[in-house]
Amino acid sequence: MQICMMDYGNLSADGKTAYLKCYGIGTFEVLTGVDFYINNPDCADNENAAIPPGTYWVTDRPAGSLYNRVRAEAIDAWHGYRNHHSEWFALFSDKTKRDGIMVNGLNRTGFRLHPLNSDGSGESWGCITLRRYSDFQHLRRLLLQRGAFPVPGGNGLKAYARIDVRGTPDYSLCDKETEERKEAEKRRIQQALKKRAENAE
Repeated sequence: MQICMMDYGNLSADGKTAYLKCYGIGTFEVLTGVDFYINNPDCADNENAAIPPGTYWVTDRPAGSLYNRVRAEAIDAWHGYRNHHSEWFALFSDKTKRDGIMVNGLNRTGFRLHPLNSDGSGESWGCITLRRYSDFQHLRRLLLQRGAFPVPGGNGLKAYARIDVRGTPDYSLCDKETEERKEAEKRRIQQALKKRAENAE
């Protein structure tokens, strides 16, 4: 069984990059969540925020309706992305055995393992998102080569790997931390504009 781990206690200096360590394969730069929620487990009870701490199984992505499949492929083709939705994996919570879980009264769903777009754009709506397309392809190839295995107590569910997401969230801190991140970003932009103005003189 391939085991991977992501720890919210181990982030880059700016907090925008987390690390997915897959034992025997390597460590990959990832992110989870959008905007000021990125990599912050204290905000996991918000839509599109970072994935909640817990154990997840890497499974085949549910195909969805014909409309959604055609729509996803059309979006990929229109933008010229090499990152096709059909290549993504789903992340099933060990607690629920589905790609979602209740978090502090909110039903979080649609967890995926996928890369950013091949041009580096894209977002992570609460998924675990690899920053480099090449890293995702490398990991995907190895997982598929090794094959899926039955998940204990999964009623037939099969998975390619297990990901342990570590962290101890305190949801009461989310609003305060989000405001702090907004202020820090505002200061960063102001400093950049000031430097640009000084260079133009």
